[in-house]
Amino acid sequence: MYYIQGADQKEYGPISADQLRQWITENRLNRFSPARADGESLWKTLGDFPEFADVLAALPASIAAPPASPSSGSSVGSSQSSPYGSGFRPSTPGISESVIDQKLKIPAIGIITTGALAGLLSLAGVIATLSGSSKNTELPPGLPPEAAGFLKSYLAMMETFNLPLNLLALVMSVLTLMAGIRMLQRRSYGLVMTGVIIGMVPCLSACCCTGLPFGIWALVVLSNEEVRKSFH
Repeated sequence: MYYIQGADQKEYGPISADQLRQWITENRLNRFSPARADGESLWKTLGDFPEFADVLAALPASIAAPPASPSSGSSVGSSQSSPYGSGFRPSTPGISESVIDQKLKIPAIGIITTGALAGLLSLAGVIATLSGSSKNTELPPGLPPEAAGFLKSYLAMMETFNLPLNLLALVMSVLTLMAGIRMLQRRSYGLVMTGVIIGMVPCLSACCCTGLPFGIWALVVLSNEEVRKSFH
């Protein structure tokens, strides 16, 4: 069963596939008519449904554009007319799944890159801390004894925070990486939004140089209502 969106932006249905085929043949609907399958929330066009490809391909080229509303004086019988009245006609097509995937592809890859680079940097920090190589920082030559002593004390104090900060950055990087992957799959909208925002914040991401531009791009795309509804 299927649902059709009318010019009044209202939803009509459920409608059987045979009935839709009949309306396509009668030029009441065409490949641009917004429709969705029962159980799905994303509106597509009839051209996106492979089960109607044969009947749509048989339409003359002269009616490839969205048809006007059927006349109330149509000569077809009552068994062939639309149960929603002569004013029923397709509305402006929504965004198809293929278009949504194209909109999400590049920003999602950018978010994945951000998470991967940040994860590598954070992992290197964890390894350096555990191996003790970060303790071998050489002080600039020629420092006064007081300044050298203060700098050593500061580095020693910060050393205690290196491991937890690097571990936190590693966790945030994994979330950003997962957000990019789920964005490509159009799943877990809340997780995607969280990971994108984390990748944009300098103090939470080790690689905000890519996270900020791609994050802004991703937020703009994700703010679209039809894109949001397409997530599972």
